[in-house]
Amino acid sequence: MEYYVMVLVKFLIGFLIVILHLNFSGKTQMNQMSPVDFIGNFVLGGIIGGVIYNQDIPLLQYIIVLLIGVLLISLLNWVCKHVWFFRSFAIGEPITIIKDGRFVMKNILEKNNKVDILNIASILHSQGITSFQEVSYAQIEPSGSLTAITEKGKYPSLILFKNGEYRVPDLHKIDKDTDWLKQQLQEQGLAEEDVYLVEYWDGKLNFIQHNGEVKRC
Repeated sequence: MEYYVMVLVKFLIGFLIVILHLNFSGKTQMNQMSPVDFIGNFVLGGIIGGVIYNQDIPLLQYIIVLLIGVLLISLLNWVCKHVWFFRSFAIGEPITIIKDGRFVMKNILEKNNKVDILNIASILHSQGITSFQEVSYAQIEPSGSLTAITEKGKYPSLILFKNGEYRVPDLHKIDKDTDWLKQQLQEQGLAEEDVYLVEYWDGKLNFIQHNGEVKRC
C-alpha cells in the first residue's frame, strides 16, 4: 500500500510542477509552444514516467531533477527569445516560396527546408485558394503553417525591432540596415528604450511604444 501511495504522490508532484511551469511560461496552448517546449515536455514526461515507479530514487531527488529540467527549458526559451542565431537554429525563420507570383526555387529545393509542394497545394485549397496562379506571395511560417496572399504588392509585415533588439535578417529583406532604422527613430523623436516594436508593412513603419501609443510613418 505504501508503494502505491508514493507512486501517487510522485505523480501528483510531477503533474503540479509541469502545470505550474506551463502557467508561469504562459504557454498553456499547443499553438503557443516552440520546439524547445515540445522537447522539454517530452523530457519532463520521461523523468516523471521513469521515476514514479522506482522506489530507489528519493522524493527530494526526484523533485530536484524535475526543477532542474524546468529551469533548463526556461533558460533555453530565454536564449531563443534574445539570441537570434539560436532562435533561427531551434525555431526557424519563415521560408518564402512564392514572391511576386514567381516560385522561389532556391528555397523550395533546399534540402534543409523539406518543402512538400503537394502539401502546400492542399493547404492552399483548404484556404479557398484554388490555384497557385492566384498566389502573389506565400511563405511557410516557423510553426509549419502557410501564409498566402493573393493581392499583388501586399506582403506580410516584418518586425524590424523588438524590445531593444534590431532584427538584422528582416532589415536585410527590405535592403536596409540598423543605421537606417536608427535614423527613422530619430526622425520620429523616439529613443530605443521608448520603443517596444517596429513593424514594416506596405512601405510604411509602425512604431509601437512601451506606453501603448503607436506612431506611423
